[in-house]
Amino acid sequence: QDASVGSDQTVSTYWKRIKEYFDERNTSGIFRSSDSLRQRWSTINAECSKWVGCLSNVAHMNPSGC
Repeated sequence: QDASVGSDQTVSTYWKRIKEYFDERNTSGIFRSSDSLRQRWSTINAECSKWVGCLSNVAHMNPSGC
């Protein structure tokens, strides 16, 4: 979201900024470290990639008569 930072930041800086963003908006009261957030994102991203693959397969189906 911050164009002035772009891709010039380190991975640890990137996840530190995400944690700060999360902490500012967290209303659940659940504590998550930056490593925890990174792991959670990894899980979500993997499942979303599977979903995109399924949608792609369906989009490429071209059943006769439809």
